[in-house]
Amino acid sequence: MAIKGGFYLQIPILSGIVGGLRVFFKTRRYVAYTIVFVATTFMALFVSFLMTQTAGTPVEDILVYFFAYVGSTGTIYFALGTFFIGLGLDRVWITRRGRGRITEMKGLAWMAVSFAISVFMSIILGEFALLFFALFCWVGWIAFQAYLSTRTSLRIATLVEPKKGGVLVGAGSLILLLIGLGMIGAEALAALYLIPFDVFGMGTMVEGIFANAMTNIMLQYSNLVIAYVAMGFFALVMLVSFVRYARRGASLNIALLTIFIAFYAGYFLVNVMRRVDTFGMTPVDIGMSIFFLLYAMSGIGRTVTEAVEKSRVRTRDFGPLLTFFLASGFFFVDSIIAVQATPGTAIGMWFSAGILGTNYALFLFRDVAKLIAFPITAIFTALYYLRVERSERIIERAEESGEELRPDEVDKEIIEEMQRPEEGESYKEDTDEYERPSDPRRLSVDKSRRLGKAKRFGEDED
Repeated sequence: MAIKGGFYLQIPILSGIVGGLRVFFKTRRYVAYTIVFVATTFMALFVSFLMTQTAGTPVEDILVYFFAYVGSTGTIYFALGTFFIGLGLDRVWITRRGRGRITEMKGLAWMAVSFAISVFMSIILGEFALLFFALFCWVGWIAFQAYLSTRTSLRIATLVEPKKGGVLVGAGSLILLLIGLGMIGAEALAALYLIPFDVFGMGTMVEGIFANAMTNIMLQYSNLVIAYVAMGFFALVMLVSFVRYARRGASLNIALLTIFIAFYAGYFLVNVMRRVDTFGMTPVDIGMSIFFLLYAMSGIGRTVTEAVEKSRVRTRDFGPLLTFFLASGFFFVDSIIAVQATPGTAIGMWFSAGILGTNYALFLFRDVAKLIAFPITAIFTALYYLRVERSERIIERAEESGEELRPDEVDKEIIEEMQRPEEGESYKEDTDEYERPSDPRRLSVDKSRRLGKAKRFGEDED
């Protein structure tokens, strides 16, 4: 049987990716944004790879300037767009109800302005210009990835969770929660004590798999302590939340999220241990990077755009612009981090003489930063989801499927959400009905009307 729209519609992950990417192809402006993002990001990544191959040659000096200006131009362009649209200055950025050529010319003008800003920033600020991209884009994109991953895991749990808790639900969720907490505790013990100090020969055994494991952990030991303090705080918040929601269906959300973050933390820890002090890019690395970029873009673009539409911002350009701003800046900074980890490169010597003394330490910090950001972001995302979004999502899914939610089959917070009047409606205290307030701009006729008493059809005139 043929499936309209392609087979991917039957696969949740693929349909989610395709649906999210469609956001960036809704209008000609979105397509233009996508072209600018792909062009500048690809050039930055490609030139950064060339710099590692031409280290110490005159060609590298030319590539450094080309990389700095082209890579930062796209990020500055999207930063300006996000700034103007965020302030509601739409006309400064785009021309509404005008010919497409006018908007295109305005876009080219802003690209030229962005390039000029990148040149002046490099001359005036020097190496401190990198702090702008690092603080806003690199950290921001990691936080968005953490938010997206947390929200995805919570939504997946909602697809299978019961709408009302019970003894079996609570017991099963408790077992899953203890597994997640045990994984977090084991990872922290291994990363901070067993491996770096070679307790019970654990470090020697791990170095049989990852040659630089002990060295890498010691280089980032203080940051790993911060990371696992954040993980411990996340575990504490999840435990307290579980106690509160123990007899409700949300307990399964909490347990699955704990396991999810524990797996992510283990993945980042493995990345820290397996890194080597040379920069390399294999076809597998390229393929995985492209896949996760598309997945992150689709999810983040959809999430940001949905939030913008709910807040009724005058233009929907804010979502794609913000997404591309963070993504382009992240890859620009990440390319610099990868290049400076390669011995003999100009950027590597620049870092050694300036901001950092150990190039390789910053290369390792890429994964440690994610290990810090994910639990912190997961705490706020989970609390908001449990208190607000979970009930709304269950009700929306029930309405879409035509399912009737009965008070004896759902949790207390879902009942409260069902009884809450929608925006623009008021609740009659003496009845069980909702009524919409009348529009004050509509023409109304009251007792003071000049036309006299209303009559039914067929009644005689006085």
